[in-house]
Amino acid sequence: MKRFVAAVLAALMTVCCCAAGEREDSAVPSVGSVAWYIVRAGCLRDPAALEPVHETRDAQTIERYLTEVYGLEEGSWTDAAIYRAGGAEAFEIAVVRTESEKAAKKAAKALEGYIEAREADFTGYEPEQADIVHGSKAAYSRQGDAALLICQDPEAAEAAFEDGYEALARTPFDPPGKDDMTLYDTAAILEAWDSGDRSGLSEKDAAILDMAGKVLEEVIREDMTEYERERALYEWVTANAVYDQDHYDKLGTMDLDSHNPYGLLKNGKAICVGFATTFQLLMDMAGVECVTVVGASRDNASDHAWNMVRLNGKWYCADPTWDVEKVPEDWDYFNVTSDWMVLSDHQWDYETVPEATAVDGGTGG
Repeated sequence: MKRFVAAVLAALMTVCCCAAGEREDSAVPSVGSVAWYIVRAGCLRDPAALEPVHETRDAQTIERYLTEVYGLEEGSWTDAAIYRAGGAEAFEIAVVRTESEKAAKKAAKALEGYIEAREADFTGYEPEQADIVHGSKAAYSRQGDAALLICQDPEAAEAAFEDGYEALARTPFDPPGKDDMTLYDTAAILEAWDSGDRSGLSEKDAAILDMAGKVLEEVIREDMTEYERERALYEWVTANAVYDQDHYDKLGTMDLDSHNPYGLLKNGKAICVGFATTFQLLMDMAGVECVTVVGASRDNASDHAWNMVRLNGKWYCADPTWDVEKVPEDWDYFNVTSDWMVLSDHQWDYETVPEATAVDGGTGG
């Protein structure tokens, strides 16, 4: 994702604009979240371009890596997350969770030993990489985590490690209730699409079905993967509609159909819930699993809605409203993680909504 550096900086500005104490830490972020944050915010690297060892390797392999490669005592950790470049690039970020700050300090000491051994691996044939390893460091936190920070700017990585717990803390969701966020019922439309029987549709639903069907006919091919179908539909929605600016008119002049697929498909404008429900309808018709999340933004000051998509068993967040009128290269909210949504000031019911931990999904079927 070419956009990620600028997006990281924008997200960090959003986080920093919140007054101290506004975000309540309901739980310590997962090691995967902390490692992801270090990679993105501290190292300015795209996690999708790295191997997430904690996701790609089995438990036995990870355990061997932690004990035999990192030199940690067996059973001294409770969880771990590792991102690495592999090959002839030394870049490697790991976060290992232990039961106490004391145990984390001991784990960090072991990671320092790994750094020394890793430098020797590159000395002679990859001097630039050896220099990077030489300047790297290990650190630990009061939350009981130890971090391996092999990267070009270990100081920035360590700062991200320290700041990540607060930055990733989730503001408790408190629905603003300022807008009608009722989701348009598309059940009859989908039944008619599947069966071919339109006789039970209202005039409005029949029009929605016709317009949505034309969109699929325009952008979807039979040989497309689920990811390709999703991407094509996301591009169509964000390129063929605009945000209904009448939403800001306090005299209430906004077309109520901007809340639903009819307004977007017929008039080319909608508000967030209209974008989300239209995208979900198109995805449902294209046979790709998708849900609409009704949440908030701006620290619960504004009602907001977006989508989640499941590809190959993994959930991804997608917010077409905030990517509207952008070219794909500039999308900031297509198939991103829940943590990224937190950093970009989204709030929702964290207990009932699936957690998105992967990005993009382009290798999915």
